[in-house]
Amino acid sequence: MTPDPSPAPETSVTGSPVVHVLREQPEDLFWRGAAVVGLFFLAVLAGLFIGVPAWLMIAFGNPWLLFTLIPVAAGVLLLVKTVDLLRRGAWHARHRSTCTLHEAGIETTEWSTVGADAPVRRSIPWADVASVVASYRIVRRIVLVQNGGGALTESAPVLHVLFDQDGRRQITSVPFSSHQDPAVDTWITELRKHGVELGYTARALSWRGETCLSTEAQLGYFATTEEVVPFPVTGGWLENAVRLENRWHQHAEQLRDQPPAEGSPRTR
Repeated sequence: MTPDPSPAPETSVTGSPVVHVLREQPEDLFWRGAAVVGLFFLAVLAGLFIGVPAWLMIAFGNPWLLFTLIPVAAGVLLLVKTVDLLRRGAWHARHRSTCTLHEAGIETTEWSTVGADAPVRRSIPWADVASVVASYRIVRRIVLVQNGGGALTESAPVLHVLFDQDGRRQITSVPFSSHQDPAVDTWITELRKHGVELGYTARALSWRGETCLSTEAQLGYFATTEEVVPFPVTGGWLENAVRLENRWHQHAEQLRDQPPAEGSPRTR
């Protein structure tokens, strides 16, 4: 079960009506099964690396068999890695982040650090929100062994919320389960309702369960980039996704082709 830490202090955001609660979703049953099979295979392989050389040494007692200690060392390292993967997977299964959309702002409960005793809690009133940038997050990459190889990337929408608190710019992300998730439009509609500046970038800045770029790197990107394009004032995510990506790539090409303007982030 997900731990139930002590509740966050009551704020103006907490007390306002809830519009939507977004809970981090577990992996699909297929991928959970694949992970179990993969971990079992690694454990068996580690057992063979350790067990076979040990059996040979005990059965024959030949000093020349000392070279088999090399696979034993590899097996120990593989076993340690397998246990670490199992521990991380079990921790993520018990700790699910949530993002709550209120009429007065956004609240998050973020379990982002493996082994943390308590989540990071944020309460962000609309007055603190500087902008929100829609983008993609990488859910998984599948390496293809047929049809010429390559990789198949599965993505999902994410909203990067830039806000100002404690005298500095901060960032948090609202990840959705898939492009077909109707909650994306619920959040976009509420953001428009409160006059939040909406933008879009086609750069994937985060992976499922962990960041691809550190928080500092994400803040640095948004502070210096000119790639972000405005999100349309009408229409939902699926209606605008393809059009936005084409517009973003055209804009990025124009930025590459033209010299940076005086005072732009690219000249600093």
